[in-house]
Amino acid sequence: MIMTYLRQPPKRYTFEQPKLKAWVEHWCNDGLTLNLFAGKVELNVDEVRVDVDCEMPADYHMDAYEFVERDVKLRVKYNTVVLDPPYNIRKAIEKYEGRWIGKLTKIKNLLPDLLEYNGRVITLGYDTVGMSASRGFEKLAVCVICHSGDHNDTLAVVERKVE
Repeated sequence: MIMTYLRQPPKRYTFEQPKLKAWVEHWCNDGLTLNLFAGKVELNVDEVRVDVDCEMPADYHMDAYEFVERDVKLRVKYNTVVLDPPYNIRKAIEKYEGRWIGKLTKIKNLLPDLLEYNGRVITLGYDTVGMSASRGFEKLAVCVICHSGDHNDTLAVVERKVE
């Protein structure tokens, strides 16, 4: 497993942090990437952008769980999925007008059906649980993003779907 340590001041939108954005782009497989909580900043990959906020530049403005359910039914496949939801209630209240992802476990349970063979999931949050071996994934990389001061570190995990 590859470990990376980055120092980045915190930003409202995750990918306004250039080192972290570059790290995520590096770990995206070639092919189509699903960015489920896209936010304001576009990744430099072939991405399908989903965000519930109609103010964000997204291909689809809808609930992430509903989008995943829809694409599973349509048998759409992605090479990479980026999961960067508002991962704590304080952040959701202060920065995202109270929008909070309450269905993340349900989303994770459906993601294996959306991934191509050897597809990757990149998860950002405060832990390294990610998709986990119980869903058929192995960890490839972990990144610790130190924001300095009183800010919690962000943890990013890259996992590969194994058959």
